[in-house]
Amino acid sequence: MKKALFLVVLVAVMVGLTSNVMAEAVTVEYWNLFGGGDAEFMDAIVEEFNASHEDIEVDVTRLEWGEYYTKLKTATASGNGPDIAISHVTRVKELADEGLIVPLDELGENVGIDWTEYNTNILSGAEINGEIFAVPFDTHPLVYYYNKDLLAEADLLAEDGTPKMEGSFKDFLEKLKSDSSAKYPMTNWTKLTEEGHYRVWWSLYSQLDGSPVISGDEVTLDKAKAVEAINYMKDLYDNEYSPLHSEYMENVNLFRNGEAASLLTGVWITGTLEATEDLNFGVVPMPQIFDNRSVWADSHTLVIPYSRNVDQEKREASLTFAKWATDNGHLWAVAGHIPSKDTIKEKEEFVNMPYRMDYVKAADYVSFDSAGSYTWSIRTEITTALSKVWNNQITAEEAVDQAVTGIERLLSR
Repeated sequence: MKKALFLVVLVAVMVGLTSNVMAEAVTVEYWNLFGGGDAEFMDAIVEEFNASHEDIEVDVTRLEWGEYYTKLKTATASGNGPDIAISHVTRVKELADEGLIVPLDELGENVGIDWTEYNTNILSGAEINGEIFAVPFDTHPLVYYYNKDLLAEADLLAEDGTPKMEGSFKDFLEKLKSDSSAKYPMTNWTKLTEEGHYRVWWSLYSQLDGSPVISGDEVTLDKAKAVEAINYMKDLYDNEYSPLHSEYMENVNLFRNGEAASLLTGVWITGTLEATEDLNFGVVPMPQIFDNRSVWADSHTLVIPYSRNVDQEKREASLTFAKWATDNGHLWAVAGHIPSKDTIKEKEEFVNMPYRMDYVKAADYVSFDSAGSYTWSIRTEITTALSKVWNNQITAEEAVDQAVTGIERLLSR
């Protein structure tokens, strides 16, 4: 009888302990906008984190890219936002200015985040008036992919497997056009209603040391440099160095099937190219065409949305996940993105990945086009103006004037 009673008590104690452990696990609601291959890699990261942290459970909600920020802002403003969320670094100032995310300096230190381990160029995009509002997760700049076989045909492949660019970039493309079997020397995303060609323009404008598009409530775009960048791009299309009107995957597939000798696009396509059978390719940072190595990029960051009822335990659990994810940035680098932490670039798991070390330096050249709440609207104004130039409807000078008028209209609202 005593033995039976002892067993009953022991079972009850074990059940109680198990219940307490389960009750102490903190559930973190995490929103992101990843689709395709990125979604699979992110799911794997979350699964590995959950498996290694019995006290924290990260619950993922994935929203469609086009509606993500509207839903994030609406939910947070109404008190129904997630505990942690993805934000592009070019949206961080907008969210902070609207009071929808919280500063992370002290919170981060509470869970052991060492801000000095992050690439300073990437981290700078998450700082507003001296405060850090986001944990940088990656950066994804434009890079230059090239078909080694087609470059070799034109005697443009160096012994180390990199492109030989002994003259100007246009000289390089002209030789590819005349001496290789490629239909196009290069391709990039030029669908007129999308911002692919804006990204190339921003890179060139930044390489010219162009001033910020706006400063405060004033347009400070350097018109002469903006025009120079536009005219350089127009030459690429007029000389048929790169096709116009190509959809995103169309221009990627031109490269994958050997019709284009090179491809200027973001690092996120690396995984797709790796999976392409018989594609002998290489990749380097975007070529320097003007005064410096600047290149367009954005970054995924992790932010903590504002909440009226602060749950410190959830906030620290959320940042524990953010720290772990960036500490293990090599897992995300599989998708092609450049890790935000310089320490990851020394990890064997990252160093041994093909291609990533060939363009990792691009993180130091990144030039963010962040203009607070106006960033993405400004992109639209400039993209629209650029499209008219490519269609020979207006000149580069007229395009800049039209873009400035549209941006001034944005600022006056």
